[in-house]
Amino acid sequence: MSGCPIIGQFGSANRPSFPPRDDAGDLVPVPHVSLAGRLETVRPMRRTPGQTRTNRPAVGASVILGIVQEKGGVGKTTTTINLGAWFANLGHRVLLVDLDPQGNLARGLGVSGTPGAMYRVFRDPSYDILEAVQSTGYDRLDVVAADTSLEAAEIELISVLSREHVLRRKLTAPSISERYDHILLDCRPSVGVLTINAMVASDRLLVPVETQYFALESVHTLMSVVQTVRETLNPALTIAGIVPTKHEPRVRVCQVVLKGLEERYPSYLTRTIIRKYVAYPEAQLRGAPIHIAAPGSEADDAYRALALEILGESPASGPDPVKTPRRSRRDEAGVAQPGLPLE
Repeated sequence: MSGCPIIGQFGSANRPSFPPRDDAGDLVPVPHVSLAGRLETVRPMRRTPGQTRTNRPAVGASVILGIVQEKGGVGKTTTTINLGAWFANLGHRVLLVDLDPQGNLARGLGVSGTPGAMYRVFRDPSYDILEAVQSTGYDRLDVVAADTSLEAAEIELISVLSREHVLRRKLTAPSISERYDHILLDCRPSVGVLTINAMVASDRLLVPVETQYFALESVHTLMSVVQTVRETLNPALTIAGIVPTKHEPRVRVCQVVLKGLEERYPSYLTRTIIRKYVAYPEAQLRGAPIHIAAPGSEADDAYRALALEILGESPASGPDPVKTPRRSRRDEAGVAQPGLPLE
């Protein structure tokens, strides 16, 4: 059995339960769950009159951005939700894909996922990921939810030939790549088959790093894996940035870790720093992006700045998305700036 040099073997004991199957062993289709349970107080996210799109990719060319970090609790899901929401608010068509069996991404947007959908994405070659796409209720922002069946998919993929390329094949299909400008992948906190699939599928990676003890070690380990993936599986992979998260500027350890990141990764570190705000978990409790739950707050401004930075426009010097007049379709067809290459 051929194997990726990065991925270890998984045991077969305590395998997670599979999605529903009929007597013949085939997967039973499960209808989409209604979004009627959404909080009525959360308004749809619409572009302000006169608001412009920023650096929209050319038609038919989705930019796939993986949100990766092997350490848990660093703000990957929070970043995926709010960065994607701001991309959408800036006029881009966005798909969020959950690759974590915990399934927090869709829940953070108030969406009930389709059971077993992501399992079928990885294990059924004929299954179109578009069938798993659900609306978040916000303009231009869709999501593919995950659940615990994804654990089974990761175990079963160990014996599959070219298993590292499964997700890329699904995301580059015309039904998806021509429908969305940006696809954001919310990865699980580990370096297994699913995360390697995300790295192979991605054009760029964004690495959230909580400014706490052990952060530098986790980044070093992850960057080594990224380098290996680039050398063996995805030569075009670039780093969009390393973004400090949950930062508390008055806490000594946060100051030390941030300085360490600045010294070790000056070319990758984003100008935007995401501070620790209670508004983020409160927004997820409401099932809404921070842009809707706390518009104009410092917490909201942080992800607006990060979105503009990732898109290649400085929030300080770039056009204000609210005040800049609408441009023509030809002017809107810009291409997102490439990420920083690995050294």
